[in-house]
Amino acid sequence: MTPKDKAIELVDKYSKFDFSTLSVIKQRQYAKQCALIAVDEIISYSSEWDDSNYWEQVIAEIEAL
Repeated sequence: MTPKDKAIELVDKYSKFDFSTLSVIKQRQYAKQCALIAVDEIISYSSEWDDSNYWEQVIAEIEAL
């Protein structure tokens, strides 16, 4: 899976939460923040052998969405 595909997948997963009191734009921003937090956690707990460059690319793609 490409970093862009993973970024889209993560943001889409968080977009399913009920943010009904927020505008669509705010919903997307909150979903992106949740996805960034998830990736930060993955990076902080990953082993040295994991491809951290991949996750850094995922962060860049999330920010670009």
